[in-house]
Amino acid sequence: MLDRRLAIVLGVALVVALGSGAAVLQLLQAAETDARPSTRTVLVASASFPEGHRLSAGDVEPREMPVAAVPADVFTSIDSIVGRVTRVPVFRGETMVLGRLAPSGSGAGLEVRITPGKRAMAVRIDDVAGLAGLVQPDSRVDVVLTVGDGVDAPPHSRMIMHNMRVLSVGAETERASATTNDEAPVAQASALASTATLEVTPSEAEQLALATNQGRIQLVLRGFGDPETVVTSGASIGDMLPEFAEALRAQRAASMPSYATPALPAMPSVSAAPVATAGATPRSDSTVVRVFRGDQTTEQRFARRDSSDGAR
Repeated sequence: MLDRRLAIVLGVALVVALGSGAAVLQLLQAAETDARPSTRTVLVASASFPEGHRLSAGDVEPREMPVAAVPADVFTSIDSIVGRVTRVPVFRGETMVLGRLAPSGSGAGLEVRITPGKRAMAVRIDDVAGLAGLVQPDSRVDVVLTVGDGVDAPPHSRMIMHNMRVLSVGAETERASATTNDEAPVAQASALASTATLEVTPSEAEQLALATNQGRIQLVLRGFGDPETVVTSGASIGDMLPEFAEALRAQRAASMPSYATPALPAMPSVSAAPVATAGATPRSDSTVVRVFRGDQTTEQRFARRDSSDGAR
């Protein structure tokens, strides 16, 4: 009898324990559900891409992200991102947002890299700097202008622009292949000359165009993270080699044509007959004047007037 009662008590206790455990489990699941934040499906990069890359469907993948952490301009549809071009480098796992991509319809070229309000202008660079790879895309350079050929004017150089961004360099610059969904290239171009493309404002473009036509420009590479602008007074050959500058001045003076004073035409000369002295032969009552005109000589006779006639 006692064993039966004990079995009943143990059975009731087990049922109560199971019921309590189920209730606690439901409460915990409900609390976890309430604490779990809501998520949203967004698109992230499946690999790292350089700027100017045309995106395809395989370049992105969906991922769940808490709603509170989702950017306002995020892409959520694959159809809306296929064919768009990256404006800046994109890293793997990075959320695809509108600011990372060029406007819809843009080509995969240099134009996607130009900052709004600025322009891209190509200039010739020094062969040494170009071949040695000193200047690279996204480098920062200063522009030095040198004028004067040493004959008509002494050479003079000055730094005219500072901290200019290099968009592309010479043969290293290749327009990225624009591809469609079937990966067929539709556009490709390359630079044929040793040039550097600088990002300039419209006013800087005018100054740079004038500088390239009036003298020779060179690019000076700046260090990373060095935005300081140093104002210089320029350099001339006389500052470094005064004796050389003096030699140039003497050479220019010697090469200048000398202008001789032209000879004046011969003036007519007048000669009078000698006047007789006292006690000599009586003088004649006329005077002979010789007039020279070129190689011809003429004589004119004038009546002499006695001084006694004027006294009358």
